[in-house]
Amino acid sequence: MLIEPIADDQDTNGGVTTPYAAVLANNLRLSIRMDANFNHGIDCAAHKADSSLCFVQTFTLRYTDTQDYSSNNNFRIYFSSIHRVLHVDSSEFEYGHVMGDLTYLQPTPSFQGFKAEAEISFPIIFEYWSVQETDKMPRFFVVDMRDDSTAVIPNTDTEEMHEFVIPYTSSMKTEGDENVPMTVENRWVRNEKILEEGTADVVDVDTSTRIIPTPFRVEVEDGAKTFDVFGLSLIDANLLGKLQSGAEELIGKITLKATSTTEYSVQLVMVSALPEDIAGSDESYKMEVREQGTTITATHAAGLFYGVMSFIGLLDISHGREGMPITEMTIYDKPRFEKRGHHIDSARHFRTKETVLQTIDAMALYKLNNLHFLLSNDEGWRLEIPGLEELTTVGSRRCFDMSEMNCILTQLGSGPDPSEVPQFYSVADFVEILKYAEARNVKIAPEFSMPGHARAAVVSMEARAKNGDDSYRLMDPEDETELLTVQFYDRSSIINPCLDSSVKFVVKLVDEVVKMYAEAQLGVDVWQFGGDEAKNILLGGGFSNYDDLPKEPPFSKSPACIKKMQEDPTISIHTDAANYWALKVNQILAQKGIREMVAWEDGFNGMTKEEFEIAEVSMNFSTTLFWGATDLLVEASKTGFGVIMANPDYLYFDFPYEVHPEERGYYWGTRENSVYKVFSFAPENLPQNAETSVDRDGNAMDVTTPDWPAPIIKGMQAQTWSETVRTEIQHQEMVFPRVLAVAERAWHRGSWELDWTPNQNYQRTTNHVPKDQLAADFKGFSSVLGCREVRKVSERLGITYRVPPPGAMIEGANWFEYSSAATIGEGKHVSLKSVSANGGLESRVVTIDQEECSSCQGVCESNPLKPFNTPQVCSDGSTPQSPPTSPPVSLSTNQPTENDNTSSEEEGSDSNLESASDPPSPASVVTTTGVVGTVVAATAFFFLLSM
Repeated sequence: MLIEPIADDQDTNGGVTTPYAAVLANNLRLSIRMDANFNHGIDCAAHKADSSLCFVQTFTLRYTDTQDYSSNNNFRIYFSSIHRVLHVDSSEFEYGHVMGDLTYLQPTPSFQGFKAEAEISFPIIFEYWSVQETDKMPRFFVVDMRDDSTAVIPNTDTEEMHEFVIPYTSSMKTEGDENVPMTVENRWVRNEKILEEGTADVVDVDTSTRIIPTPFRVEVEDGAKTFDVFGLSLIDANLLGKLQSGAEELIGKITLKATSTTEYSVQLVMVSALPEDIAGSDESYKMEVREQGTTITATHAAGLFYGVMSFIGLLDISHGREGMPITEMTIYDKPRFEKRGHHIDSARHFRTKETVLQTIDAMALYKLNNLHFLLSNDEGWRLEIPGLEELTTVGSRRCFDMSEMNCILTQLGSGPDPSEVPQFYSVADFVEILKYAEARNVKIAPEFSMPGHARAAVVSMEARAKNGDDSYRLMDPEDETELLTVQFYDRSSIINPCLDSSVKFVVKLVDEVVKMYAEAQLGVDVWQFGGDEAKNILLGGGFSNYDDLPKEPPFSKSPACIKKMQEDPTISIHTDAANYWALKVNQILAQKGIREMVAWEDGFNGMTKEEFEIAEVSMNFSTTLFWGATDLLVEASKTGFGVIMANPDYLYFDFPYEVHPEERGYYWGTRENSVYKVFSFAPENLPQNAETSVDRDGNAMDVTTPDWPAPIIKGMQAQTWSETVRTEIQHQEMVFPRVLAVAERAWHRGSWELDWTPNQNYQRTTNHVPKDQLAADFKGFSSVLGCREVRKVSERLGITYRVPPPGAMIEGANWFEYSSAATIGEGKHVSLKSVSANGGLESRVVTIDQEECSSCQGVCESNPLKPFNTPQVCSDGSTPQSPPTSPPVSLSTNQPTENDNTSSEEEGSDSNLESASDPPSPASVVTTTGVVGTVVAATAFFFLLSM
């Protein structure tokens, strides 16, 4: 591995005015083939892989020009790799690590240049494993040292991964991986299982009286009338106070505009008390829906607001100007948890102000009241701080600048050039967001990660120091500690807690943020400290056999920290940097009048509430069930901290929806977080989840409830980290519709959720959980989701949601008409996709195959780079022959229609399954070049397990 820069050399492309990097990059095409996660014959320990785990991929560089290319080897190819490169198996290329995920390939002296229209392939060994195609980051770029130019390799400048990543053929990460890959057939089986687990009478699901989230109690009298609402108006809306504008704006977005002849009145009433079973929360309400008008009563404005949101929840906007049918009923409602949250990571990849406002609208509709807003991390600082301009002039920009005076180093596939659009919120932007959220009963908890995950801030203040002002410096310039953080940064990723300038930085930061809240006429209720992963991963057990690695605790060579520990021997900054810094920041927050401090679980390791000066201290509990979450939750409950459930294996939305290589996301905590899995999460009885889910390797879990009283849960929230989530649409598809399942569980406890029972054991084979109740509950939820709510989210809020791919199965050779005739031909596979009711959104395309191709001598194969839109070929290179006739195909679905309030399994309902080549239409159409057979497609109530 080389790390020294290559010296400039003579220009061998004389007369060329195009930047050197572009000359090469424009003629390169990259492809990456996943080879093997195991059984590859590689001695991973010899390459110092964590826990001796490694995988191999083959990189192929094709040079497309008709002339040979020679540059005297004055170039490098930089790329983002979320896995450490361990070895390049080539005599012509070697690698180097720069910072974080930024890695490069460079030619060795043996490299003789690129030959015309030829390619070079070589294996690369990486640490751990890879099972998702989104592990590979886009925008590989060439840097030429002769003119310091940069240029992106064209086919990697994309969000379509198959432009340079050959589709993975396996989803197994180890030999012991028991996860069931979601083939089209397996998806069918899992969806059908959900349908079969419920009671026999839930084929038709009445959604007319169900709301997301489910109310505490709903009463519908015999003879209740159903009537149409064309528009509505609020009476005594002033009782909503600061929530009035938010309620009225949401009514305007979701419902039809009221007129003097069509308006339906919703009367708001403030009372001193509510019925006893819903009393005790400012957000409780009672709603009486009658044909003559609706009355909402509550003791506080928040309760009235949520009553209005529930009324909106009953409306089916698909009926449009024909009127929205609603049934008479009485609702008694209260929240399950005080804190019901959603987390947006705007640091790794910036989320626009518009996306944030859209998300707040959706949070309000579904009664989520806390937005955890991540505004800084290693990869970016996203809020303007007056007086610390470098945080945005440097820290919000990513580019290829080794000096890091103009930007921080590019990461996560962002390429060599900074965005032309500002990647931060101005003070005015943030104040607008605060006001918008407050008008919708959403509190914003800003997070500025520290002391770990703070590189954007550290580098920004280093740039300031180099320009003459080191009064806010966050890194000890004399510290020579060598370490590696969890995302492969050095000590510049962690704020040095021993510097007076670090304390001054936090005081300045808090002061400026408090001013922004004051401008919005608000106080700062909650401050998210961060606190996680301030450590050297090389000290972990997986590296215990590699004695030559730098295993130094953070700040162990910092003169400032050595001096501080000499002055006070009771502190141990080397081992407890996060704890030490948490107490420092806590003192500052208490002085500024901030009521609550929140941190990630490991930020408070070994601490108790009594050590803090601030009024309330809470933790985001983020341990997976299979790593001992139950026991650690009990220990957390003894500390006095409030506990907010943020379990990765159920509540991380940067994880895939299902086990399939084309799904987006990380997967260190689980291989899938489907809508069903999120919905079935039991936050107050963690052991119960061992009966309804598996661990990250697909194995059954065995969890016994500790002999300790049930921990008190303060709240729960979803997390949407953004390492692999680069665009606004990607973000929205990862959040929606899963976040509605979080809203359901945070507001309402399901009848199938069991009480915490000491010494009760749960496994996949136990039958404590009433799964028929769970299945029936989910069918009702998913029917409302598919019939009503996704249309509101998409058509009225402008949010893109994920449309799940369908399940299907070939069942022989009999053909029947489905809704309208659909024809198929002989060949190998059927291409299927789900389409939203309005035709605007589509799932990814999936295929269903037969083992043999009846019109070929061998097995049919598709082009691996373009699997969904290229002709099939036989293994011998011939083309399959089409049959002379193409009979119609039968498609029976388990999806609901989206035109009424009843979900039906009857043949002929609108299935919204389409072929890859046909335009959207209400009915299913499937084309195939595959074996003649009956194709049975299932999406199971539109949003079942495949979501």
